[in-house]
Amino acid sequence: MNMQHQPKTLINFILPTILFSASLVFAADFTSNNFIFRNPVIDVFGGVASSSSFQQGIAGGQNASGESTSANFVVLSGFLYFNDFTPASQNWRWYDDETSETPSVALANENAAPINITNQNIIKLRLTIKELGGIGNKNTKFRLQFSEYSDFSNDVQNVVETADCADNSLWCYADGAGSDNALIQNKTLSDADSCLSGIGNGCGTHNEFGSSTSSFIHTRNAASEYEFTIKHAGARANAVYFFRAFDLGNNKPIVLKPGAFYPSLVTEAARLTFSISGLPSGIATEGIITDATTTPLNVSFGSLNPGLETEVAQRLTVTTNGTDGYRIFIFQRQGLLGDGGSEIAPIIGNNEVPLNWSAACPALDQGCYGYHSGDDALSGNASRFSANNTYAKLENSPKEAAFSSVPVINESVDIIFKAQIGPEQPPEDYQSGAGYIIVPVF
Repeated sequence: MNMQHQPKTLINFILPTILFSASLVFAADFTSNNFIFRNPVIDVFGGVASSSSFQQGIAGGQNASGESTSANFVVLSGFLYFNDFTPASQNWRWYDDETSETPSVALANENAAPINITNQNIIKLRLTIKELGGIGNKNTKFRLQFSEYSDFSNDVQNVVETADCADNSLWCYADGAGSDNALIQNKTLSDADSCLSGIGNGCGTHNEFGSSTSSFIHTRNAASEYEFTIKHAGARANAVYFFRAFDLGNNKPIVLKPGAFYPSLVTEAARLTFSISGLPSGIATEGIITDATTTPLNVSFGSLNPGLETEVAQRLTVTTNGTDGYRIFIFQRQGLLGDGGSEIAPIIGNNEVPLNWSAACPALDQGCYGYHSGDDALSGNASRFSANNTYAKLENSPKEAAFSSVPVINESVDIIFKAQIGPEQPPEDYQSGAGYIIVPVF
């Protein structure tokens, strides 16, 4: 009998290999602490798939690509590539008690924009960020960005770090209860996972800096609540601002979960408070000591004695939330005229180029008068009044006497008025009229 040997066939199977910190698992669903490889499909040498949590080296085997459908089912098959860490923005709420680790004084309801947020106010934002891709992420750090466009299509800015915060930075990080990158202790939002006494997947981190390093692990599929402490720093008045989280590690903004929208708020309406105060005799200011008392509506030199300098002052105080600050102008309605027809002449120096008194008032046979601004930083020739003994003449056209490029709270500027007469100045009662114009810049 002829024996035929059946040919031996050697089949080499290349099984998918998944590299991660836990032990390899071969099952219908491959799982670890960081991901689930659900219903794996092997294709012909499908290449490498990776994320921050695992790596698939190579796969080979039966072709199974494309999509199959019928009236009763759908089969999705083919190459498998794992998703990246996929955070999405969900619910949010603003709070005004920044000194509380778990804030409770809400500025508005959940997902509602508060109004009338005042300049320099420190507030807290609680924001739920949910992971949608089934992939965890280590060293998770989010910074906060803002824009006046609801879709962030234009003018996107980072919230400014505390050390770099200026009065017109718009929005800055600020110090509140809870250390930067430390876990929040209790959640406040309805859609966050459980977080009680710092335990639970819902416990995200406090954020008081935008570029610090965090060791926080955002667990896969977790809805974690994060906190951002910020300060209103001269943002535009009566404007709507939108905020979003930005993933520093992956260098991309956090998208919105379907149906969600970005946190927003409305700043306070335009505000200006301007007051004029008289100063009493004997007050030291701007290198002089006042010789007579003034009121908000009356600047009186009293009796002028030949050869003696007489100085009085008024104090101007401003509060405004104008994004670009304010300007105050001074002018006179007429010269310093006597009831007998004489005049005390204005000095030589002007607002653009003020002079020291001896140069500004050289003619001592009769007299002269002028003013000095206590604001050391004006626009244009900004330092023109920075030296104490610098004087300009009052003019019929308005001239700048005080200036700020940023919002201010109770900022004061002293205006000095000075007069001197000589022996030939006729003895009359002299009067003039002067005024101030304040222009806030919003």
